[in-house]
Order: sequence, then structure tokens, then C-alpha cells
Amino acid sequence: MKVAGKDAVDIIPFSEQVDKTRVPQPNDFLIERHVPASFGTPYHHHTSIEINFLQNCSMTYSFSGQLLTLDPERITVFWGAAPHRVTHVTGHGKITNIYLSLGQFIRWGLPGAMVEAILGGAVIVAAPPSTRDADFFDRLYGEKSQKSGPWRRVHLAEIETRLRRLALEGWTTALEPRIATEQLELTSHAMQHVESMLKSIADNFTIPINVGDIAQAANLSTARAGQLFKQVMGVTIKQHLQRARLSHARMLLTETNEKISTIGLDSGYPSLSAFYESFSKANNMSPARYRAHARRGNPFLPDHASV
Repeated sequence: MKVAGKDAVDIIPFSEQVDKTRVPQPNDFLIERHVPASFGTPYHHHTSIEINFLQNCSMTYSFSGQLLTLDPERITVFWGAAPHRVTHVTGHGKITNIYLSLGQFIRWGLPGAMVEAILGGAVIVAAPPSTRDADFFDRLYGEKSQKSGPWRRVHLAEIETRLRRLALEGWTTALEPRIATEQLELTSHAMQHVESMLKSIADNFTIPINVGDIAQAANLSTARAGQLFKQVMGVTIKQHLQRARLSHARMLLTETNEKISTIGLDSGYPSLSAFYESFSKANNMSPARYRAHARRGNPFLPDHASV
């Protein structure tokens, strides 16, 4: 879309292009498959890491005005923070898209060069095409209805392993990062701070850290850190920290026999009473009741707990 010689990214505020439908929950991923077509809408962007795999067609993306044609049978990875849209498709095939939360991507501790390239705004592509990838994406998409905790962890582990293989087998930079507007530059800089905060939370949520500690990890004041984090992630720092702790606690309650008091402390709560209050408020039941309910509802949990 052009208006007075300007591209869509120049006339639509960055904040109004955010696509929240492509941002998965922590410790999860989204996968979709469709026949690719040029976007009938302006540029969009999201805070997740996007992994694309085309089959039997090629596709041209515009990243803030920079055109890039993607070939079939080659994995493409980029951070969705830069506004992008499909401008042209050649052939009649399909595309599989995987979306990872930024926090999940950082927590994996993937090889630094690849992570820095992606978070710096580059689009990277697998150097050698692999016939095995079609089977990988077909199977992962075919199992998308398997949403239990053990299945999701297996799928995430497989995606992580595929990205590690990508780093080892080789990748090329298909598109160098380019800041299109000052507004995007400011937002990209802000996201680097948010990245630091997400990493701090992921590395330290099991100990009693607070919002001030997380802001300090990003070299920001508490107020500025809170403002940026809420703008990018849609929740406050405290809410995200709480979400990480509760997710960890639910996993331990479901899949281990640890004492509830131990689980509370291992999840970063300063006391058992603080854990009970937070957990009960979020789940509408006590930790003990949650454990009993989860285990009654899934007879396979004892088997998976030993894996």
C-alpha cells in the first residue's frame, strides 16, 4: 500500500501493526499451515521468533520495504519485530509457520552468532536444503492437537534441536538488518532492553528477585523498564515473573513428588504462605488440590514423570 510515495510502514503507527495472535504463551509454540498468498492488509509485526518452511512454491516478503524471495525446502528464521508482509507467491504450494516466544528462544541458549543475527534483525536461511525437513514439519503440524505438557515439551525440544542443527550445518544471511524509520529504530532498541529483562527472568525466576533487579539487568530505571516491558509484552514485569514461577510450580506439582513447601521455594517464592496465596489466587485452588486434580485427569503422568 502506498500513500503519497510512502510505504505502509511509514504511515501506520508501529504500535497499531502489532499482531498478538502470533505470540505464543511461555513454554509453548504456535504452528500453522496454509497456502501462501500476498497480504491484503498492511505490514504487521509481532514479538515472536518466526520459523518458515515453504513446500512447492516460492514467496517474496517485504521487510519494511526490503524485498526478499524465499525458496522452497529451506528453513527461514527471523524475529517478527520488523514490519513484514507477503508481496508475491510463485507456484501453488504450502507454508508451515512456527512461532516461538522471545523468552523461549533466549532460554535455549542457542549458538551466539545465530541468536545475535536474528535478534539484530537479520533474516537467516538454512544453507543446504534438507529433504528431511519436509517430514519434520509435516509430523509436527500433524501432531499439533497434542497439547498436553509432555507432548509440548517434546515438540519444543525437537524445534530446539532443529535450530541447533541449523547452527551447526550452516546458514546464510538472506537479508541484512536495516532500520527503516527512526520510530522502528527506537522500538528495536527498546526490544533489546526487553530481551535483557526476559533473559534475566528466565535465568533467575527460581530465586527471590524483584522488578528492580530485573530493571537493573537491562540498565534501566524501574519506571522505564516497566513501561517498555508492558508495551512490548502486553503484561507487566511482575505479571511475567509471576507467570514463569507459576508455570514452573504447576509442572513440579504435576510431574514430581516433591513436597509442596519445597516446590514453593524452588519456584522463587520467599515463603510457603506467599506461594499458597499466589498459587491459589491464580488457579482458584490450593497447590495440593491442583496436584490431585491434575493427576486424576491424566493417567499417563507417572510414566512421563520418569522420562
